[in-house]
Amino acid sequence: MQHLDDANILNERLAELRERRHGFPDRNQPFATLAEAVVWVAKVPAEAVVLEATSGPRRPMADVAEEEERLRTTELDRARSLALSLENGLRLARASGSPELTLDSRDPAEDRLADALISILVAGDFATARTDELGNEQYRYHVAVDWAALDALAARLDLPPLARLLANDRPV
Repeated sequence: MQHLDDANILNERLAELRERRHGFPDRNQPFATLAEAVVWVAKVPAEAVVLEATSGPRRPMADVAEEEERLRTTELDRARSLALSLENGLRLARASGSPELTLDSRDPAEDRLADALISILVAGDFATARTDELGNEQYRYHVAVDWAALDALAARLDLPPLARLLANDRPV
């Protein structure tokens, strides 16, 4: 995974997140911690680049900086709010024993899991997804989690490997 290739950049981004979020990483909420870390190290920087690139040359930098801050806050809050769905999606993916977890947007519960996995892991380059169009804006998603990359990030956050986190008996 590209975001883990440069340890210095990763360490800098995680240090920024520790300064921003008191109590990060929260070992009592490992999936919220993982969701925030993925969003912070991969998704937020990519979206900030797009934001800067699409800002007009006459736009004041203060406005761009303010919009970037809103982006950071919104993405971190959304990551935290999706943590339970992320956890449940990862549990299903692990339990499936298949390289891909298939989720159907016609089922509201599966749609929530797909939203969490795609908006956090796929957007953060910790998973890939294929989509089958079913018509009427309905989709079947096939999500492949990069377990090694997630475990590497978990280790940097002093969290146990995902297999151990997912072995805990918690309802899906």
